Amino acid sequence: MSSGYNYFITVPEKQQRPETVRFILHFFLLFSLLFFSISAVTPAVAATLFPRYPIIEKNVRFWEDIYATYSTSQAVVHDPDNLGIIYEVIPIFSHRLPGSSKINKPIFKGIKNKYANILNRLAQGASPRNKEERRVLALFGKANSKKLRQAAGAVRIQIGQKDRFLEGVVRSGAYITQIKNIFKQKGLPQDLAYLPHVESSFNLRAYSKFGASGIWQFTRATGKQFLTINYVVDERQDPILASYAAASFLKNNYDSLKSWPLAITAYNYGPAGIRRAKKAHGTYEKIFQHYKQGHFKFASRNFYSEFLAAVKVAKRLEHEPTLKLKKPQTSLHVKLPAFVAAHDISTHFQISIANLRKLNPALRRPVFQGKKRIPKGYILHLPNSSKHKRLLSSVPSRFYHNKQKPTQFYRVRKGDTAGGISNKFKVSLRSLRQANNLNKHATIFVGQNLRIPGKTDKPLQSQKNISKNRQKPTQKKAVSSTIPLLSGSKKSKATWRQIQTARSVVLGELGVRKIEQHSPLPQGTITVLPEESIELLADWLRVRPNIIRTLNAFSTGRVLHPDESILIPLNNVQVKAFEEKRFDFHLETEEDFFDAYKIVGVHSYTVQKGDTVWEICRKKFDLPLWLLKKYNTTLDFSSLQASQQLTIPIVKTI
Repeated sequence: MSSGYNYFITVPEKQQRPETVRFILHFFLLFSLLFFSISAVTPAVAATLFPRYPIIEKNVRFWEDIYATYSTSQAVVHDPDNLGIIYEVIPIFSHRLPGSSKINKPIFKGIKNKYANILNRLAQGASPRNKEERRVLALFGKANSKKLRQAAGAVRIQIGQKDRFLEGVVRSGAYITQIKNIFKQKGLPQDLAYLPHVESSFNLRAYSKFGASGIWQFTRATGKQFLTINYVVDERQDPILASYAAASFLKNNYDSLKSWPLAITAYNYGPAGIRRAKKAHGTYEKIFQHYKQGHFKFASRNFYSEFLAAVKVAKRLEHEPTLKLKKPQTSLHVKLPAFVAAHDISTHFQISIANLRKLNPALRRPVFQGKKRIPKGYILHLPNSSKHKRLLSSVPSRFYHNKQKPTQFYRVRKGDTAGGISNKFKVSLRSLRQANNLNKHATIFVGQNLRIPGKTDKPLQSQKNISKNRQKPTQKKAVSSTIPLLSGSKKSKATWRQIQTARSVVLGELGVRKIEQHSPLPQGTITVLPEESIELLADWLRVRPNIIRTLNAFSTGRVLHPDESILIPLNNVQVKAFEEKRFDFHLETEEDFFDAYKIVGVHSYTVQKGDTVWEICRKKFDLPLWLLKKYNTTLDFSSLQASQQLTIPIVKTI
C-alpha cells in the first residue's frame, strides 16, 4: 500500500559493501515503520480523547438522527433511559412557528397517554392484543413488569433539530476556524469548537429563561469568572471572547477531572457536581450508568453523547458541496482612550447603528439607545476599509468623555404621573417613555422603578434598526383585549395592565433601607432580591464575600434567599454607587429576558405541601424566580406556605 511519498537513497558503487547496504536497508525499514505507525496512531489518539463507549452508542446514534434526520416538524417519541427504544416519529406543527406550542400540546399529551396505557397494560402481564402492542413489547425484549411500569411513566418526546442544526452549521462558518485556533493555542482538542452546536446552534443572540447567554450559553455566575458582564458590556455575546472563556473553563475542567468525557459533561452539570460523581463512581461509563444524584438528569446524562453526535454531523455537513457556510469577516480593532457615545461613533464613521451593533455584539442595548456610553478601554470593532482607517485619525476630541453616564432611577409613589416625574427631573416625557419601554399612554405603577434618562441623551434615529429581528415591546400591542388562558389552567384572565406589568421594572426595595454610620463598620440593611448572591453583592460592595458572611453570622455554605433581610458593609462604596449597580443588574436581567420572551397570559397555582420555590419555578413552570416574584410581589418567598395562591405568568418565545 502506497503512502503517497517516495524515498530515494543512492549509494556510490564503490561504497556498496554488504554491511553498508544492510545498514541502509535496516534504517529505511525502521523509518518506514515509524512513519506508518505515526500515521496510523493519529486517528486512534483522537478517538481516545473523545471515546465513543459501547454503553453510549445508542445515545450517540439517537442524537445523530435528531441533528441530521428529523426536523423541527417532527417529534420522536422515545424512552429516556434507553434511547434505542423509539415508539414512534410523529409529524407536528413546526416547533419554530408562532402558536406551535399550543397546537402541539394536546398532540404530545395524547401520544404520551397512548404509550403509557399500552405499557401499563403489558406491565400487568396481559398478552398483546394487536400488532402495535406486540411491536412495543418487542422493543423491550425480556423486560419485566417493573421496567414496563417505569417506562409507562417516563415516555418522552424529543423534537427534531435537522433544519436548526443545518442553520447553525451555516452560521458557524464565520467563526469555527478562529475558534479552533483558540483551542489549539490553549493546547486543547480542536473538536471542542463544535460544542456550541449543542448549546446554541451558533446563535449569537441565544438566551435562556434562566440567563444563559451567547453561543457558549454561559450563565452569569460562570461567565463572570472569565468575562466582563455588566449593564454596558456582556462579553458572553461576543463569540470570540466567549470562546476564549470556554477554552479556559474546559481546560480547568480537564485539569481537575483528567477526562474529556467528564470535562465536557461538567460544562453542562458543573465541575463540582462531576467531581462528586467521579468520587462516587470513578469512570464516565459508571457515572453514565449509575449516577442519579442531584440534578444529573436526562440533559446532563446525554450531554457528552450530544457532543459526539454534533461533531460527526457538523463535519459531514461542512463538506457538503451545496452548503455555503458564512465567511469570516475582518474588522479594525481600536482600543478606546475614553468613554464615547455610540451615536457619535455612528456619525463620525458613517456606519449605521445596526452595523455597529453587529460588529460589536458585546455591547448591550443601552449603549445603542444612548443610555450609556461605550466604556473606556473597550476594543471597538469597525469595518476594515481604507475609509474607516482614514477616519480613525480625525475623531473629534469632543466625542471623548471622562466618565460613564450615571444611572439615575426613581421609585414611583402614590399620586405620581409620568408627566410629573419628567417635569421633576427636567427630562422630556418622550425620553422617559423610551428609557423605560412605557406605552404610548406612559402608564406607570406604584412601586415601579423608573430609569431617569440623562438630559443630554440623544434618541438615535436608527434605533429601530438595532435588530431587524427584534419585536416591539409587548405593551405596544393591543391595549384593551384580554388574553385567554391555555387549556387546563384555572379560571382567571390576564388584562393588558397585568401583561404590561411584566415589561416594567417592579423589583421591590432596591435601596438600602437603613444605614448605620456610627457602627464600627458602616453598614446598611437590604432585602435580598431574586438572582442575588453573596458573591454578587460582595462584588458591588468591593469586599470579600466572607466579610458579608461574618457580618451576618452566616456559615460558609450559606446561600441567600429572596425576601430575607441582611446587613451589608458600606465602608468601600457609597450607597448611591451600590444602588446603581444593583439597579443595573436587575434591569439587565429583565431586558435580556424580554428581548427573547413575552408574557401572553397568567393562571393561578395553589402551593402544595412540600413545594419549594425552586421546584415551582424550575420543575413545574420552567420560570426564573425573579419573574415569579414580579407577579407575586406581596408574598414572602422566604416562608412559602401550603394553600397560598400564586399568579403564574405564561411565557412564550418571541
